[in-house]
Amino acid sequence: MPGRLHGKVAMITGGNSGIGEATARLFTREGANAAILARREAEGRAVEKGIRAEGGEVTFIPCDVTDRKSVDAAVAQTVSAYGGLHILINNAGGGAREMFPDESDETWERVLRINLTACFFTCRAVWPHLIQAGGGAIVNVSSLAAIRTGSGLPYETTKAALLGLTRSVAVTHARDKIRVNTILPGLINSSMVRRLVGDREDRVAPRIPMRRQGTPWEIAKAIVFLLSDDASYITGTELIVDGGLSAR
Repeated sequence: MPGRLHGKVAMITGGNSGIGEATARLFTREGANAAILARREAEGRAVEKGIRAEGGEVTFIPCDVTDRKSVDAAVAQTVSAYGGLHILINNAGGGAREMFPDESDETWERVLRINLTACFFTCRAVWPHLIQAGGGAIVNVSSLAAIRTGSGLPYETTKAALLGLTRSVAVTHARDKIRVNTILPGLINSSMVRRLVGDREDRVAPRIPMRRQGTPWEIAKAIVFLLSDDASYITGTELIVDGGLSAR
């Protein structure tokens, strides 16, 4: 039985680890052809090799999503490799723990560029190809920090702004048959988080109603739902996946 994304071509930013890697693996298992974009080439090549070992069709493309020319080149390479483009997942992102008013100008600009400007670049670059395909879908990966404080001003501000970008593009261009939604992960036990803050499970699990952090696979499954025909009447909205944390 064909997967829910059979025959689709998906481009995934930040596909070299964590949520991005899980999403790429799940996408190919659901029948999609995937292009994964990341700056860290060794990690990206390892993910590419692992997916191909499973029989999935994937291409790793080195890309700096904060650079418009790099994004345009990656989109062109994806379309050349697979003959089109139907799906975009904006997963690449970064943060800083600096709190107002102590943020440096450099920190502000860096987080703004990776969390927001990069999504604008990728959405704009893929748009003509989604229209040419007769429609498509985009998921922007925001964060629970978009609606809750405690993660630092640059991170919270940019993740909140991503909700506005999503709604604006989704509503203005719904007639193009392109759906655009945002997913808001809560506290996730990802490789990126462990690299930045270490193992926080014992510290944060008691705060979460489900008493555990989420996994990248649980976010990836929610992303697949939003991008599949199962969500054909869902656009311009936010899906919170946080184990009940925001409901407390």
